[in-house]
Parts: sequence; structure tokens; C-alpha cells
Amino acid sequence: MDGGDDGNLIIKKRFVSEAELDERRKRRQEEWEKVRKPEDPEECPEEVYDPRSLYERLQEQKDRKQQEYEEQFKFKNMVRGLDEDETNFLDEVSRQQELIEKQRREEELKELKEYRNNLKKVGISQENKKEVEKKLTVKP
Repeated sequence: MDGGDDGNLIIKKRFVSEAELDERRKRRQEEWEKVRKPEDPEECPEEVYDPRSLYERLQEQKDRKQQEYEEQFKFKNMVRGLDEDETNFLDEVSRQQELIEKQRREEELKELKEYRNNLKKVGISQENKKEVEKKLTVKP
């Protein structure tokens, strides 16, 4: 008969009475009152029961974190190199800029030569010429 009593004891431990449930709700409500803010509801929200196994819940958290990680580095993976047409275009633009710069320098040198020739024709003395050239030298 002792074996039967042990069985009842195990069954009693698994069984939760309505009084015990009420006691737990009261304790939870008291704790809720301590931490409740004015905008929160008066009654303590019920605990959400999740019937899934622990493995499934942890797997879901792991998948969610993996998705966040992939989303964070998604844009870094989208960067691609330049194709041949783009590089040709950029090369052409840089060549044109070099030509424009070269033409500008040639024009400046031409104007300086004309100025010096005009100074020779007018006959300004060497001392005055050096002073004027110092003032007019082009700084790159």
C-alpha cells in the first residue's frame, strides 16, 4: 500500500489547485503594483504560454540574430567594381581634364612671352623689368 501512496504524492505534486493559482495571481498583481507606471493597465498582464520546445524557441532567436547580422552587412556586400565601359569613360574624362590644363598653361606662357616682348620694345630698364616680373609671376 505504500507504493500507492507514493503514486498519489507524485500526482498531487503535478496537480495545481485553483487556490494556488489565485495565490500566484495575487502575488504577481502585488509585484505589478510595485513596478506599474500610471500609463500601464491596472491588472497585471497574463504570462504568455509558448507551447514550443526550448530548442525551437532558441532556434528562432538564433535565426533572428542571424538575419539582423546579415541585414547589417547587406549593403557592404552590394559594392561592386567598375566595369570596362565605366573605366573607359573615367579615363576619357581625365584625359580631357589634362588637355584643358595643358592648354591653360600654354596660354599663360604665351601671354608671358608677349608681355616680355612688349617690355623689350618699350625699353624699360633691367631693374624695373625685374620688379615688374616679380609682381606678375604666376603662382600655380
